[in-house]
Order: sequence, then structure tokens, then C-alpha cells
Amino acid sequence: MNPTILKRTLRDYWLLAGGATILLFAFVILFMFATHSVPLEEGRRWLQLEWVRKLMQAMLGADLGEALTTTGLASFVFTHPLTWVLVVSFILAVSSGALSGEMDRGTIEMIATLPVSRARIYTSVSIVLFLMGLPILFGAWAGVWVGAKLNTIGDVGMMAKLAIVAVNFYAAYLLLAALSLCISASCERRGVTLIICFLLIFYSFILNLLAAFWPRAQEVAFTGFLHYYQPLPIVIHTEWPWRNMGILVGAGASLWIAGLIRFCRRDIHVT
Repeated sequence: MNPTILKRTLRDYWLLAGGATILLFAFVILFMFATHSVPLEEGRRWLQLEWVRKLMQAMLGADLGEALTTTGLASFVFTHPLTWVLVVSFILAVSSGALSGEMDRGTIEMIATLPVSRARIYTSVSIVLFLMGLPILFGAWAGVWVGAKLNTIGDVGMMAKLAIVAVNFYAAYLLLAALSLCISASCERRGVTLIICFLLIFYSFILNLLAAFWPRAQEVAFTGFLHYYQPLPIVIHTEWPWRNMGILVGAGASLWIAGLIRFCRRDIHVT
């Protein structure tokens, strides 16, 4: 890695990372207030609707009716659509802006004048993106803790269980970050990078939703990353999902290496 590239990338995106962390933290606190204001009996009535039950099962990875508790509801913040919008938007903004965005703007020439190899450029940007995900995801966990304290609610071992969920979430974050870096390292236009990444990530969300309603989709559900990120089973069984996290991290490492090789060997045409 290169200290100059590290500092430059941090300077360009620290404000975006801070904003995403604060927004997610505030959203989770509000979510805890909202769930506390709705009686569990009302939630059970909603879960009697089959489509609601299947939708929640698709998002959480298990039947919420089995764990309709404070901890079970709190785990929903780690797979809520707004959470994913914030996390995915941040990943795409950094990965596309730091690599293909530099070529798209024509500023890659300035970086190329530095006595640093392409491998160090790619590695430095990757380290910043990987590390910036930690405070964002910790913000979600901390939001649950603050929200639970303010509402004086919580189950036994709730925060320990959700800490495991957060680690699994970070494994999924690493995969998406590696995927985005790989695509960005292969493209010269930031817009093309965003479109390709969005379509690949959107595919996983749609496949996960279809698998809940269409048995045929379950046969190929393993091709989507959400198949390996299921918060509710962690809460129910209080077990570390080592296999799922290993698959997410392993796939992410493979994509990261592919992006590194591509970035080091490709011809860069400044526009």
C-alpha cells in the first residue's frame, strides 16, 4: 500500500463515510422506538398473512414467527432496505470514484506520476474501503444498543447475538466491496461501473425475494450473496455462521484478486 494514496482516498471519502454512519445510527434508533411502540400481538396478527410472513422470511432468512422477540425484531435493522441502500450506495461511490472515476475524469495521470505501482494503488484504495465499512456497521449495532437503552427493552444476550449478525454483515460488505472494486478496476467509465455493479447486486436481492415465493428460484438461490447472509437463524440458535462467512469472504478474496490482476495488466486510456 501507499501512504499518499491512503491519505488521498480518506480525504475524499471520510465525510461520506461519516454521513452514512450517522444516518444509519439515527435510523436504527428510530426503528427501535417504532418497534417498541407496536405491541407484539399486533406483529403476530400481521404475520398471519402469508405474503407478509414469506417476505420477512426472505429478508431475515427464517420464519419470524419462531422468534418474534425484541432481539428478532432488532435483527431486522441489519437487513432493512434502507440499511442496504446506505451501505451499497457508499460502496459504489467509493469503489467507482477511486478507480474508474479517476480514469473517467482524466485525473489518473496525476496518480500515475507518483512512484507507486498499480498494485499499491489498488491495494491502498481497497484498504480504505474495507476499513470504512467498520464504523458504518458498528453504527447499526450501536444504534440498537442506544435504542434499547432509551426504551428500556432487550432480551438476555441480545447485543451479543446481534454482534454476531454484525460480523456476518461485514463479511457480506467485504464481498460487495471486492465485487465493486473488481468491476471498477476493469472499466474506464464510472457510469458503466455503477450500472454493472447495480445489476449484479440487484440480481441477488430479486433472487432472494423470488426464492421465498417460487420454488424453482430456490434451486439457484445459492448464486446470490444473500443466501449466505441470514440474520434471524443466528439470533435463534446463537451460533457463528462460519460456513456462510467463509463463503462470503472467500468469494470476496477471489474477486479482489481478479480485480488486482486486471488493474495491473490492463491498458488505461485517459479520456
